[in-house]
Amino acid sequence: IVLTYEEILPTDGDRVDYVLPRSEALDSRVPWKIITSIASQQPVSISTVYSPSHRIETTRTGENLLMVRLAEANASPGAFRLSYLTPGRDVTASFLSYPDPKIGGGYFLLFAGLPSKPEAKATIRREVLLVIDRSGSMNGEKLQQVREAALQVIAGLDEGEAFNIILYNEAVERFAPKAVTKSAATVKDARAFLEKMQACGGTNIHDALLEALRMEPAGETLPMVLFLTDGLPTIGQTSEVAIRELASKANPYKRRVFTFGVGLDVNTALLENVAFATRATTTFVLPQEDVEVKVAQVFKRLSGPVLADPQLAISNADRQPAPDRVRELFPAELPDLFLGDQLVLLGRYRGEEPILFHLSGNYLGTTRRFEFSFSPQKATTQNAFVPRLWASRKIGMLVDAIRKLGADLGVQPDHVLTSVEPRLKELVDEVVALSKEFGVLTEYTAFLAREGTDLADIGRVFSEARSNFVLRAFNCRSGVAAANQDYNLQNQKQQAVVNISNGYLDANMNRVAIDTVQQISDRAFYKRGRRWVDSRLVEKSAKPTKVIEFGSPEFFALAHRLASVGRQSCIALKGDILLSVDGQTVLIHGPRC
Repeated sequence: IVLTYEEILPTDGDRVDYVLPRSEALDSRVPWKIITSIASQQPVSISTVYSPSHRIETTRTGENLLMVRLAEANASPGAFRLSYLTPGRDVTASFLSYPDPKIGGGYFLLFAGLPSKPEAKATIRREVLLVIDRSGSMNGEKLQQVREAALQVIAGLDEGEAFNIILYNEAVERFAPKAVTKSAATVKDARAFLEKMQACGGTNIHDALLEALRMEPAGETLPMVLFLTDGLPTIGQTSEVAIRELASKANPYKRRVFTFGVGLDVNTALLENVAFATRATTTFVLPQEDVEVKVAQVFKRLSGPVLADPQLAISNADRQPAPDRVRELFPAELPDLFLGDQLVLLGRYRGEEPILFHLSGNYLGTTRRFEFSFSPQKATTQNAFVPRLWASRKIGMLVDAIRKLGADLGVQPDHVLTSVEPRLKELVDEVVALSKEFGVLTEYTAFLAREGTDLADIGRVFSEARSNFVLRAFNCRSGVAAANQDYNLQNQKQQAVVNISNGYLDANMNRVAIDTVQQISDRAFYKRGRRWVDSRLVEKSAKPTKVIEFGSPEFFALAHRLASVGRQSCIALKGDILLSVDGQTVLIHGPRC
């Protein structure tokens, strides 16, 4: 059966929204295959496409034509949501927001896109430092792959861009005293330099990073470092804390350090934090994966810098500074934007008056300032994914803080941890509170969904969460059981698509999903026996003040009431449902067949 229909899509300024409905019940797991064609009749092309519900792949098939596909066969329940921005001459942005009176405002999601073909002829030139581990463990195929990756990166630089190479084991060696401009001669010399590279000795990560950070950039460039290692620091300063602070406190030229961990014998937390502190990302090359391919994939994403050193300022509609109107922004420091990138920023807002967001930075070689207006009056409970994405990112930042606390202490017996108990307790308490409220679980808090876990027993819940964090986040710094943590952490800190099944990789890099917690609308439900319990009631021994039978007139009246506020999906779950509605505790007896 082929069904064809027409629908006029709602717009908000330059944003167009599309929703393809689907039940949010866990039973609705028939895979979707969605292909979307977006054609713009305007003279400029579409700026960016964003889906908060599904991971998508976008292909530009024409000047004003985009093809959007699901990144994978997706059987998750819930609607398919898609938004796109047009026109795309400069930086364009829009807001999706959710009201929450209890915090005096609500939550917002800003997503911004770049023009597909910038009109400006000026560009931001890159300077790339390749920092390559040549310690003894790199001998063989890995060294050859790294050599080819370095040559591929150099070949991918544009005319006028610069590069340098730093090799390190226990000592550090430069290709040139300072970065050189790409030319036939410098490429030939770099190839000869790399051909002579041999693997031997230990791993002095500290001095190699210091050498890269202190090198003065070549003119007006965006300075980047591609830092590769396949081992733990063994020579010189080996402290994780000292190396981490080097990236955040001894980086005078604000170099972006993209780190690559080759194999599993690396300190994953260290590499992730060095990258995050410098507006970059980390990539782990697992055994049997090709280093050259992984490096090429990252470098391809770094083509065509469009907006560098972005800064955000907030004001009221009268343009008077008002930094207190928004808070807890994630990411707190905006990343550089490259050709094809989009920015997804999440935060909380206060008040109901309009807010102006001023985005400034180096736009194609020129200092520019862009202004976007946000009206809290447009907030709607239909954007329930916004607070959940915000909570996911905040949990990621809290877990990151716990991981850092583990580095500060090193592996310690349990009794030593009492010295940091107040700091640890504050972080763990906040993670648990957010996890319970929003139904966002991690490998450390998955036990909250376990049958038999009494969420009202605060002491026992904290004790189990604390134990998981100490055992895993504190003490596990390398190996496969550390790689999975930082893989999960990276995804959570930059999450832009809801993780409705709370999927994550476990300590053996196996995919895990949780089906006893359901994220529905702006609520979370925990399965207890045959009953789904609203997260706002799960800590209480709540007795229903009203009992409603499925299919009764009262049931349909409740359905209409929930639909009026966009929460009708809360009664789509199979079994009995205990939920809070207008201050009442309502028990819905589900169908028994």
